[in-house]
Amino acid sequence: MADSAPKHLAEPPRRFGMSPLQQLFLVALLSLAAISAVLALLTRDTGGGSRGTAGPATTGAPAPTTAAGPGTTATTAPGASSTTASGVTSTTVPAARPIRPTPGNLLADGDFERDLAGWAPLAGAEVERVRGGTSGRWAAALGGGGPGGQAGMVRRGAATTRAGTTYEATVWVRAPGGGGQVVLALRELAGGREVGADQAGYTLDGAGWQQLAVEHHTGTPGSSLALEVVGDLAGDGRLLVDGIDLQTE
Repeated sequence: MADSAPKHLAEPPRRFGMSPLQQLFLVALLSLAAISAVLALLTRDTGGGSRGTAGPATTGAPAPTTAAGPGTTATTAPGASSTTASGVTSTTVPAARPIRPTPGNLLADGDFERDLAGWAPLAGAEVERVRGGTSGRWAAALGGGGPGGQAGMVRRGAATTRAGTTYEATVWVRAPGGGGQVVLALRELAGGREVGADQAGYTLDGAGWQQLAVEHHTGTPGSSLALEVVGDLAGDGRLLVDGIDLQTE
């Protein structure tokens, strides 16, 4: 009896490659990948622009006060300073713009969006509402002052004070003609007379909006505060005032 053939000769040759089922599975995978790529292209955000983020607003903060007479203190902010003919020390403050109104404002009419109620002219000035404010559509415009080009306005009874409390007033001003000087003052009144005051003098560095500030620490119970803004301006002699804020610290 003849020997059987070797095993490697008796078995049918093996085929290399994929079975029909494997080929079908591969085709399905490739089709799914192609569909995913097409959907990604259709839904991709094609915009290439970017939106800038506004940086924090900057404000000028008053430095420690120096005596300027009985019951009155002149405050100057950091920076180059100069002395005016009236003896008020002035300083240049960088321009800045607020991002949003400060909460806690004791003045409900500091943006002049409704009217000029409560504000009175000083030094023979003419006060009117004009378009082009920094915190809204309207601002107060001072002009037509007396000799020397000074023009101002005052808000009497701006707040009834508590003794031993620090009040801070900030205001945005602009001199369209460029340059000039502005004095911002808080005066404490009791019984019809002034019992204390603080004022800060500033030199305007251009025609843009600048924020000024002054602080006053009250000493008499039940007194009231008067807020004054007085400008000594070059050019057309007009001063725009807006965004006045008064609050306790």
